Amino acid sequence: MLVMPLLGGGCAHYEYDIVSPPDLSRHIPTKVDTIVKLDPLEYRFQTFDNRLVVRIFNTTDSMIQLLGDQSTVVDPDGQSHPLRPGPIAPHSFLKLIIPPPRPQVYDPGPTFGVGVGVGVTHNYDPNYLYSRYDPAFDQPRYMYVYDENNAYFWDWKGEGEARLTLVYQLGAGDKLIRQEFVIKRRKM
Repeated sequence: MLVMPLLGGGCAHYEYDIVSPPDLSRHIPTKVDTIVKLDPLEYRFQTFDNRLVVRIFNTTDSMIQLLGDQSTVVDPDGQSHPLRPGPIAPHSFLKLIIPPPRPQVYDPGPTFGVGVGVGVTHNYDPNYLYSRYDPAFDQPRYMYVYDENNAYFWDWKGEGEARLTLVYQLGAGDKLIRQEFVIKRRKM
């Protein structure tokens, strides 16, 4: 009896739906692009690793600039988050990941631990009058980057809706376009 709940539980994952604009509402699954065309751009949405991946294709022969200082994502809690600006060259795309993954860094070196622990340190050698690079010991140490005040990085916990507002500058002129989506995250 206890085996069935354990086998049936599995790992829950999240997928997304476009809920607004209503005429573009549709599901965003994994493994398949959901394509939305809003002239002059083509959006390809996909769920990947519980995140929303949006590839924005420039279908024109001119440069299009995503204006990050005028674009935003409003999370389910109502907090506004900035987007990074970026050029979209003709017939190419720009990728957004929502929410953006936080930068993570790591220690690339192999480690081995026994029992309570074994460590190796690199001591100063007075026989060397200059600094030397020793790849066995002088590898960079990486850590998880946490910045509480950086609104760019955020976590989307559970279900809910987020508003995505994207503002673009077309070509070298002053023509701006604004495109908005409401995206719903739901547990599958």
